[in-house]
Amino acid sequence: MKAGRVSLVWFIGLWAGWLLLQGSTSTGNMLLGAPLAYLVAYWLGPKRAQGPRLRLLPLLRLIARVAWDIPASNLAVAWLVLVRPGRLRPAWVSVPLALPNDVRVVALAGIVSLTPGTLSVDYDAKGSRLCVHALDTDNPDAVAQAIKARYESLLLELYA
Repeated sequence: MKAGRVSLVWFIGLWAGWLLLQGSTSTGNMLLGAPLAYLVAYWLGPKRAQGPRLRLLPLLRLIARVAWDIPASNLAVAWLVLVRPGRLRPAWVSVPLALPNDVRVVALAGIVSLTPGTLSVDYDAKGSRLCVHALDTDNPDAVAQAIKARYESLLLELYA
């Protein structure tokens, strides 16, 4: 997949992009585009993450879960606001995380904020805790456990 330090996929993609931008596959464009694509692919190569590879099945499960939870939460919040607007029980929830300090914490905070009824407010890196505001709950621990079970577990599997 790689030719030395240059990813073959990056090289071909950049070369094809060059040819598409030029609007011509003339010999001159191909000869000029190939070294340019190689140099750009070489320049971008070391900047790629050197960590573990992303696993596809947990990613698809996470996307499906979030795609289901957002509309379901929208309906639940609409019901709460329309039916019992004066009886909401907001709460601050502290969610202990097992995620390393990387993009997965940001992803979890984004998912929680995108899901109606919850909002990520703060992250304590030393204590590895995410502070979440829940619109309606009588059991903050149950909200924390739901976040861990629904999203954190899949985020941990992504790079396992």
